[in-house]
Amino acid sequence: MVNQGNFPKNTIFQRLHLKIDHILLYSTVIKRIKRLIREKALLEGVNKVIIGYSGGPDSTLLTEVLSDYDNLKVVLGYFNHNLREDSKDEENFVIKEAKKRKLKLCVNGANVKNYCRKHSLSIEEGARKLRLAYLRGLKKEENADLITLGHNLDDKIENFFIRLLRGSGFGLFQMSYRNNDILRPLLDLRKREIIDYLKKNEIAFYHDPSNQSDSYLRNKIRKNLVPLLEEINESSIDNISRSVENLRDIGIALQSMVDSIEMNNHYNYVYINRKDFDKLPSAGKFMILKKMLSVFDSDLELKRAHVVNLPDRGLVDLKKSRIELLPSRVIVAKNLNEKEKELPLPGEIVYGTYNIETEILSPPVKLDKRNSEFFDLEYLQLPLKVKGKKKGDRLVTFGAEKTKKLKDLFINKKIPQVLRDVYPVIYDKEGIIMVPGIKRSNRASVSKKTKKILEIKYKEVVNAAEKR
Repeated sequence: MVNQGNFPKNTIFQRLHLKIDHILLYSTVIKRIKRLIREKALLEGVNKVIIGYSGGPDSTLLTEVLSDYDNLKVVLGYFNHNLREDSKDEENFVIKEAKKRKLKLCVNGANVKNYCRKHSLSIEEGARKLRLAYLRGLKKEENADLITLGHNLDDKIENFFIRLLRGSGFGLFQMSYRNNDILRPLLDLRKREIIDYLKKNEIAFYHDPSNQSDSYLRNKIRKNLVPLLEEINESSIDNISRSVENLRDIGIALQSMVDSIEMNNHYNYVYINRKDFDKLPSAGKFMILKKMLSVFDSDLELKRAHVVNLPDRGLVDLKKSRIELLPSRVIVAKNLNEKEKELPLPGEIVYGTYNIETEILSPPVKLDKRNSEFFDLEYLQLPLKVKGKKKGDRLVTFGAEKTKKLKDLFINKKIPQVLRDVYPVIYDKEGIIMVPGIKRSNRASVSKKTKKILEIKYKEVVNAAEKR
């Protein structure tokens, strides 16, 4: 409420006081935001931004600030979560305000409840994921530089306690002024400062009634915990904010260590040097494994308990991926559900991490080509098929008389366990004829009497672009 002093109502003195009050409030809010943007160079080299606009006080103030820059193009992006009875009213308000400000508005939405039910997500998490995906798509479509969000200091503190209560570890310091393509220039402002500014300057905003519901953890923290902390110490919020920033600085230093480690990417697995891994503290090991798992969208499966109980050597089984610790490497592999396939003659297939191609040739043929094996087609019992390694599989290798276990051949070649189940094993009706890059059978050898030669070529798939 405006402090009107002792002036009589409806007098020139009162109106003058109100005007001065508004000017002072403008300078302490708008100028603070613009000073922060300038000092941290948040808009340096930025020509166009997408504002995540909901019509609420935070995104309204954000729009007020950014639309005031002459050389900055602004596009409003509204995502309707369809979670409340008044969702359509909110959307209509947003459309009306965008027209009033003469700003481009893009509108989209989804049934968040159905999405969360399908993907086993909380409403808040699912809504955030869908909204951010929409804004990123809009950013690409509009060829914008950044997405700007109206998170304020209260959001930052609430987010800290939500993650603290959930044991989120390094997620405690995720919210910052700039995270890759996300900009948050209001992080130093309290919610009440934003609302006071909008009310005193008669700037319309939409009130979300769900902000008062105690069914959300965020609202419980906002309505109960934060006031209690301020009662204990009026500077508690600012102190906690500084602590979060300190944690963030520590996290950035640790992230820098993690990012300095070279990660080798293949089609269904990634690996790093074991010595680099061992140099990291426990928190760093957690972060690098999360980074490796994120390649296959499996990072959320990793918990701190996995790292605490990490074996010196062996496997860690997750739902969609597996981690293997070896003396020389740490490997993260995506679980592939490969089924037996027939190998066309001639033709090619992909099995596991290998492209396998066959060609039928007539002699003479050079038989010492790399990544190829040659067979007398007449002595093979067609069709040829490809499968993964099974328990008890054996092979009579070229030049030998007795069978050998595939398991022993894999061990001798130092093939990681996480890759063995999808390693291609080629066989005919009589048994295994070859395991690419490891051994071939002594059957169907090419001789001077061979009339038709089958060449089987193999190549490891390093990335998805090579998969045919």
